[in-house]
Amino acid sequence: MLSAIERIKWGMMMIYDDQLFNLLDQADELNSMILESECFKQYRQHQLALQQHAEVSAMRKNLLKLKERYDEVMRFGRYHPDYMETLLTTRRAKKEYDLHPVVAEAKKSEMALQTLLDEILIIISRSVSDEVKVESGNPFFTTEHSCSGGCSCSA
Repeated sequence: MLSAIERIKWGMMMIYDDQLFNLLDQADELNSMILESECFKQYRQHQLALQQHAEVSAMRKNLLKLKERYDEVMRFGRYHPDYMETLLTTRRAKKEYDLHPVVAEAKKSEMALQTLLDEILIIISRSVSDEVKVESGNPFFTTEHSCSGGCSCSA
């Protein structure tokens, strides 16, 4: 059995072989496939539309101002004199922003891309071992796995 120092030395002397290079090539190929996917193309298109839309940009700036005010009021909580007004104004602005068609489409495409990436991650992790725990970016991602730790992992 190797001592701790010998294991560290062995780890530092990693041998680069054909198997590692094949794995790196496959990772590059998977990356290219994701970047060429319809899901990613739609995501990029919607993100660009989101950035270029003047009305959405104005709504975002207004929302950021309201968020600063909200954070300031929340330091004092319900004891602040403008608590309810600030809370309601911020929620209305956030809802209006989220329901804007350009923003809604961008969020849908983002969720679709995240789901694709989660599915790929689970496939890769299961090819290594069924015991690998994977935290998905989507809290609603459903699998047959139920972790007793209460985490949102999927494995």
